[in-house]
Amino acid sequence: MPESQVEFSQDEKLTSAGRKKVEWTAKKIVMVILFTLIIIISVGVLVWTFIDETFLFSLIRDYFILPLLDIGWWAYLVFLVLMIIQSLIAPIPSELVLLSAGMIFGLWPGMAIGVVGSVISGVVTYFLAVKGGRPIIESAGEYVSLADKFIIVVDIWIERWGIWAIIVGRAVPLIMFDPVSYAAGLSNIKWKPYTLATFIGSIPRAIFFAYFGASMIDPGVTDIAEFIRNLTPSEFKVVAGQFNTIFYIIFGVLVLMLVIASFLSNRIAKKKELEEADTNTTDVDKSELEEIDTKEKVEKLEPDFKD
Repeated sequence: MPESQVEFSQDEKLTSAGRKKVEWTAKKIVMVILFTLIIIISVGVLVWTFIDETFLFSLIRDYFILPLLDIGWWAYLVFLVLMIIQSLIAPIPSELVLLSAGMIFGLWPGMAIGVVGSVISGVVTYFLAVKGGRPIIESAGEYVSLADKFIIVVDIWIERWGIWAIIVGRAVPLIMFDPVSYAAGLSNIKWKPYTLATFIGSIPRAIFFAYFGASMIDPGVTDIAEFIRNLTPSEFKVVAGQFNTIFYIIFGVLVLMLVIASFLSNRIAKKKELEEADTNTTDVDKSELEEIDTKEKVEKLEPDFKD
């Protein structure tokens, strides 16, 4: 990546290897601690999801759906706050929260609140990654090759495709929303184009999941809260299974993307090594040619000196 395209803040400088060296200010340490705690909580939630197959739907039903059905118009504001909380605990997929928006508000209101919530939560996680995640990756990159590979692929991905990388990452329903937010924060993309791309890409995504969520409610149901509360064990298990299926699909896509990123990073590293080898060979060849040319000139001058 051209050095002219990378900007460094006052508390960062280049190491001898060309990597940014992080100066640990008090503010940055606090953000790193917060970022680390969120990762630990996220891993815990992810593990529990595999232990209890009804965990995800129970969590969303009890803390997202049912409380909002009883507070009228306040539900829209509270839903936005819950989406921000969800974005900070990444293994509770935003896709399942968008499903619940369709169940609670219906198709078009669910789509609208889903887009607004996606943009707000996406910006929050972006800045959290900028302040807390990037320093971890930059520091770990000196010792952990995987961290180096990750940040190289993310930077090149964003640099090459720009806001289109974010738009596609948002618009495709099977790509997890929150990892894209964190990846963007770890890259060098600016927050304004990132926010615009998030808004554009969130529209088709929100429509897809709001429609899916609304279709899970029987059209003849007038009291959604009562309907959800009175789900029989078999009905509850069916709905929980639908939530889990979506989760496993998007989680599988995420794993596939990480595998592809690892493969691409290895190719990038090999290509860079070959280019550096070619450059060194060219420099050596030039040096040898200059040396030969100098010898020839000296040999031509020798007879004159003898005369």
